[in-house]
Amino acid sequence: MTPIREALQALPCVIAKRLNAREGFFTAGRMFALLGDESLLLRLPIRASAELVEAERGRPLIEPRIPAPLAWVAVSLDTEVDEVRRLAAASHEAIRSANRRGRTRMPRRRRSPFPA
Repeated sequence: MTPIREALQALPCVIAKRLNAREGFFTAGRMFALLGDESLLLRLPIRASAELVEAERGRPLIEPRIPAPLAWVAVSLDTEVDEVRRLAAASHEAIRSANRRGRTRMPRRRRSPFPA
């Protein structure tokens, strides 16, 4: 196992799934990282992703047409493992907190005791 894969799986409540030739890492039912042969894709808050792109340590993957709180950024696998751990933890927490904010309860449908 690579140190980056170990760092991603060490985060709490992470599930790894094979996606074609890559490995996706999920938490709270959403993907936060995608590990490929040459890069690691992370879903980060807009501010953190902009800082990475400006510092030329990452490149934007997709520019969302609709403003969103999170953006995908590609990080090279040559990046230091400690930096990758920090970024992965930020991505993991962003997904988990977005899931808690977006959670709404739908009212339960009551069934009538009498058929219609």
